Amino acid sequence: MRREVKAFILSLAIGSLVLIVGGGNIMVQAQEAQQPKKQQTGLVEDWMDDFEACEDWRAASTCPIGETKIRKIPGKPRPIDDNGNEINYPDTITDDNGITHENKFVLGVKTYYLDRGYDRVEVFPPNEYIIRGKAKEVKVWALGRKFRHTLFIKLRDYKGTIHKIKIGRLDFWGWRELSVVIPGWLPQSPGYALLDKNLHFVSFFVESDLYEVPGTFYFYLDNFRVITDLSEFTGDTSIRDNW
Repeated sequence: MRREVKAFILSLAIGSLVLIVGGGNIMVQAQEAQQPKKQQTGLVEDWMDDFEACEDWRAASTCPIGETKIRKIPGKPRPIDDNGNEINYPDTITDDNGITHENKFVLGVKTYYLDRGYDRVEVFPPNEYIIRGKAKEVKVWALGRKFRHTLFIKLRDYKGTIHKIKIGRLDFWGWRELSVVIPGWLPQSPGYALLDKNLHFVSFFVESDLYEVPGTFYFYLDNFRVITDLSEFTGDTSIRDNW
């Protein structure tokens, strides 16, 4: 009988010890999980699209003839240096938000230009992308085929006004990282109140060159990013001045 009592007391003590230690671990894990994520400030490179899942993008052309379509093409940017040697571009890239992006596919666009200097092709995402913070610069990789057509980006401000910003010509061979600085006159930063005045990315479009030969035109895009300033959006963001 005494042995049974001792065994019962021993098992009860062990069970209590396990509960205490386990409860401590649970409390520590809960405290770790409740730690808030560090708020980002300053300049951040936000990835709008890496085109690894670009099946839902669409293209529209002003030319009534020919074929206009997009295709998800296996590949990645393959830049070259001044000596013509290919630079090893990484297969994966981790952005400033800690998200890893693969480089397995690019967005391919095919269209037809007939009316030189007028025809254009526009490439739309599935929905407009909201650019957080104050946009400073747009970057995108493009594969040129030596045509002198010009790449633009279309942005919408909080008033609904569309702004067309020239990125650059595609008159080069191979891959090149193109960029454009967002003009300071674009309304996107409130001076005194905390308002939702983010820019929206609407589309890319390519205008045909007046002196270029008409016909079928291909171009490719990859790794679309925006350099944005988050320093103006710190503080208490739970109450918005939009009621």
